[in-house]
Amino acid sequence: MAYYSAAEMEKLLDNYPKFKGKLYCKGFLLTDKRVDNLADYPFYNNWKENIIVSGGISYYMYINKEAYFYTYQADNGSILFLVGHAYNPFTMQYEESEILKDLSLALESGEDAFWDKEGELTGVFCLGYFKDGDIVYTTDCAGMQLVYDGVIEGNLYVASHSKIVADFYDLKQPEYIKRLISNKFWHYWGNWLPGDLSPYNELKRLQANCKAVFSKDLRTVKVTRYYPTKKIEETTTEEEYRKTIEKLGDIMSKNMTLIAKKWPDKKISISVTGGRDSMTTLACTNGNYDKYSYFSYISNNEESYDAYAARDILKALGLKHELYTIPDEWEGYKDIDAFKKVMECNAGCIGPNNPNDLKKRLYFCTNPPCDIEVKSWVNEIGRGRYFSRFNKKSFPKRPTAKYWRTLHKAYIYDFKLMRQTTKVFQDYLDNYYGEDVFDKISWVELYYWEFSWGGGEGVFMTSEHRIPYDITVPFNNRKYVELMLTVPLEKRKQDAIPKDLTAYMNKKISDTNILVKDVAHTDFRAFVERVHLAIYSKI
Repeated sequence: MAYYSAAEMEKLLDNYPKFKGKLYCKGFLLTDKRVDNLADYPFYNNWKENIIVSGGISYYMYINKEAYFYTYQADNGSILFLVGHAYNPFTMQYEESEILKDLSLALESGEDAFWDKEGELTGVFCLGYFKDGDIVYTTDCAGMQLVYDGVIEGNLYVASHSKIVADFYDLKQPEYIKRLISNKFWHYWGNWLPGDLSPYNELKRLQANCKAVFSKDLRTVKVTRYYPTKKIEETTTEEEYRKTIEKLGDIMSKNMTLIAKKWPDKKISISVTGGRDSMTTLACTNGNYDKYSYFSYISNNEESYDAYAARDILKALGLKHELYTIPDEWEGYKDIDAFKKVMECNAGCIGPNNPNDLKKRLYFCTNPPCDIEVKSWVNEIGRGRYFSRFNKKSFPKRPTAKYWRTLHKAYIYDFKLMRQTTKVFQDYLDNYYGEDVFDKISWVELYYWEFSWGGGEGVFMTSEHRIPYDITVPFNNRKYVELMLTVPLEKRKQDAIPKDLTAYMNKKISDTNILVKDVAHTDFRAFVERVHLAIYSKI
């Protein structure tokens, strides 16, 4: 796999200056070591410096010009901050200043109250607070805002992109990472590292549902879990289930209202397919349809099924459908090799991007379909996806490191790599998952929620998907996800939540009887993956 040093990237961007703004786009960097020159690589005058003084220490928050940063000074001396965007369907607040004020009031009652209030937020963000020189911070519900952190030569670094820190210190990828991403099966199931690893030993990926605490005196970062606090109990009656669907619909409807209020001068578009999650978003937009635009795109033959299904559903609702066709040939592709290197750097140089996705990103950088895309991600957490993926009725009561390793990737024929990766996952399980955690939420759900989304889609979202335009995820709300998990597993395995929620919020959509299934996930593929899991989780 190719690795691009800071010197190589600087030379590349001198030759392709139009891509300077795409490097670490919408990123942030928090540190206690000041950057000397924001005009130089990798900032290129695209970033702003913010200084926060706490406990007599100056911290520097560097924000990309396409990102957002907010602070709030509490009466007790704490300074709360938020990078990204958030909105609260429980209080109907959509301005970060009000949200941070509410968080500060909760913090006065104690940390438990603070984290409970934080669980009400929807959005894509990193937030926390400074107090007496120490810093506490977290990522959003499912880790859609990627956060890496570590202490290097006594200095703190918290960043959206691992390689921006690597560029400062000329960090090298360890041999294990090089071996891992060179494995012939690495590209299957996306580029995402095991456990909480970053591409560099000096940094870790911050786990969803956990907080990091930087101590100014100890010069260390300690990560601890703050969620879940209690066992999630499944509903037992149809009446309870019906009320759950109504609550889910209420939260989502409010989120769609808040999104429209939050960006009144922006073109907000819902990316529509004929799939379950997309239809749920569309149904929950009922009452706000005039506030949104609706689009689909076709970049290969498979996507045409989704796009045409979306067109027919929107037609049934009387809504305009914008269809974008990503051309096979386009003048802008002449610079795609340079764009590819920038995108790979954004992800930390852990593998090549999907060529088709790369074309979409580059095309939409020049021809954006919107200012803000509403993405239907995270809703899948409530669908029992791993049961359908492997066509399994049950999983072991308790996971092993080998089991998590096999769920993550295929390491066939490379037993040394398998042993090394097993060790990574064992450390990960030991650090983040005590026995009491799996007593509160099934490990299968937590694997998908905290590791697969934060470690997989979080990388994709932060490093690539938000490059052409910004994205919000209305399902990315901890209280919403928890509510989904109260639905009995058997119902979730049958996609009851999106089916019934869609029918409850807008029956016209259900009445179209249009649904695009995942044609790539065949019974044979599920069989092969199930056999692989059964064998290699024992090796």
